[in-house]
Amino acid sequence: MHQAKDRFLLKRLVLAGCGVALTAAAALSISLLSGGASAASEKICLTGSLHFDYRSAESGPEKPWQTRPVRNANVELWGREGALGSARKLNTQALFTDVANGGFKACYTPERSRAMDMMWVRVSAESSRLWKVTNGKGATFTWNSPIQTAVSASRSLGTRRPRSGDMRAWHAFDTGNELWWKRGNPKSNCWSARETDDNECTELTMQWVSSAPSGTVYDPQHNTVHLTGDAPDSEHTVLHESAHFLQHRLFGGWFPQVTRCIRHWVDKASSETCAWTEAFADSAAAYVLGDYRYVGPNGIPISFAHGPTYDDGDTVQGNVGGSLLDLWRNVDGGTWNRTIALLSTHNISTFREYFTLRPTAHLVTDDKARQILRNHTINY
Repeated sequence: MHQAKDRFLLKRLVLAGCGVALTAAAALSISLLSGGASAASEKICLTGSLHFDYRSAESGPEKPWQTRPVRNANVELWGREGALGSARKLNTQALFTDVANGGFKACYTPERSRAMDMMWVRVSAESSRLWKVTNGKGATFTWNSPIQTAVSASRSLGTRRPRSGDMRAWHAFDTGNELWWKRGNPKSNCWSARETDDNECTELTMQWVSSAPSGTVYDPQHNTVHLTGDAPDSEHTVLHESAHFLQHRLFGGWFPQVTRCIRHWVDKASSETCAWTEAFADSAAAYVLGDYRYVGPNGIPISFAHGPTYDDGDTVQGNVGGSLLDLWRNVDGGTWNRTIALLSTHNISTFREYFTLRPTAHLVTDDKARQILRNHTINY
């Protein structure tokens, strides 16, 4: 996503005189017309960066603390010129935190004076209108910088952090970048190529509630991932649930009629539809993060390599997920992009249907591909 540069239009009355003496009355008239400003106002910027601390389930059951910049978050500049005025949003173009360091720069040129009575920066846990993280009441998590008063020149706010109780919300938000960057949609900024208008993208909502026990679910009726407790500590978990949303959008709002899926495990049999949808979510998380496992919020990993605890066949999500990852990485050119294109044009309910349709997306089903499936006890 390209961050928009701030551009603001300012009307100025420029008065010039070449050896012409102004009368007192004329000078008074000019002063009234120009709002009394003694000189042209200069642009005032607030700069800084926003970082968050998080516990990393991917680093093991101890979940050590780590720090990361908040990337691609919406930035707003708020303030007012006069002490009696109302504070308002000052920027008119979209601003985002920097993807490299979480930095922000928000600028405004006063219209009636050379200084601002107050200014502050607001960062939201939302990226454009593509995804956001809300609390249990539906309000988007936000961070407001300390209010700056009597601001006549640009100021640096340094590196800041959200309040400690909100850190998991910001971790979930930032993790959303990873899936969006690899969504495989060349036609628009939306999640799926079925949506081509950047102004009409379906937005993913992640709702995080801190007080509830750890748990996750995707609600397709409201395009909402529900995260509770320490669930955001696992990026695999956040990406898994978000990938249900991605698959939902790839199918244009349709979703398979999934059976026997209320309780399911990576290595145990459920149903063909459950294994397909859960495996896509599992493998999407692993594909995005560049590994071959699922890691829960407790930091305990399980590999997608078929092992002694595994049941056999394509009703096991780990078998299907491992097959998908091996196909993408070993016979599909190291990318899932043609699979994403296939899902953007066909509604698919099972892994068997997907494998049968692969040739329509110029993906092979030859002996090498079938051997990959056999490695995961799937025989077609």
